[in-house]
Amino acid sequence: MGNVTDMGVDRSKNLLDSIVQGAKVIRLVEPVTVKWSYLTIDDSPKKYRMRTVIKPLKGYSMIVGEDVG
Repeated sequence: MGNVTDMGVDRSKNLLDSIVQGAKVIRLVEPVTVKWSYLTIDDSPKKYRMRTVIKPLKGYSMIVGEDVG
């Protein structure tokens, strides 16, 4: 379980040096320790792939992008 928010165009450009279509920020209490190919959100058919990981002072965040391929 985690908090999922859309990533804006400006933030995507600043963090990833590109604009990632359908980028989401997922905030978790603990890191995910299992290997995974993609994730889905709320039973949606859209698939998301890992872009980067951020370790703020509290918790754990991942940035994922919509899989368009």
